[in-house]
Amino acid sequence: MNISIELEGIEKIKRSFDPKVFRKALRSTMSESGKKFKTSAVKDVREIYNVSAKALKSRIRAKLVTPERYEFAVQGRTINLIHFGASRLKRGGISVLVRKDRGRKKIRNAFITRDSHGSLRVFMRKGEARLPIEAKNSLSIPQMFNEKIVEKNIREIEEFFPKRLMHNIDYHLGKLK
Repeated sequence: MNISIELEGIEKIKRSFDPKVFRKALRSTMSESGKKFKTSAVKDVREIYNVSAKALKSRIRAKLVTPERYEFAVQGRTINLIHFGASRLKRGGISVLVRKDRGRKKIRNAFITRDSHGSLRVFMRKGEARLPIEAKNSLSIPQMFNEKIVEKNIREIEEFFPKRLMHNIDYHLGKLK
């Protein structure tokens, strides 16, 4: 999922200030807005899904392309159930809480062990034999960042941006004195 935030209609403001000051203020504001978007989107996803902020943030790439354009790329494959608070059950199997608005799900015959890279993961046997085993995964990070969350955060940035731009312009003008 790729999200791009681009500014429109700032030419009028740009003409009324020193170009150097405006460029610095715009860059600062875009950077702050991008960080705010990322943080807010991660919080919104975590309200719904029981996944760590670290797992989400590690798969979001945010980049200031030009002073007027910020891009986000949410990438990643399906993630293992270990990221959803997997815990062992006394009578075998595991339980996970994927969505916070639903209860814990029990997965019989699943188990937690280390993979070949040394990371804890949830596995399940493919048949009666000891091997082969397969990792149990859930949805991917881009699926968690749905349209509703993205639109809500874009609206927040639209409110935040003009105020913050004026603040940064004042700050950079104050540094000139």
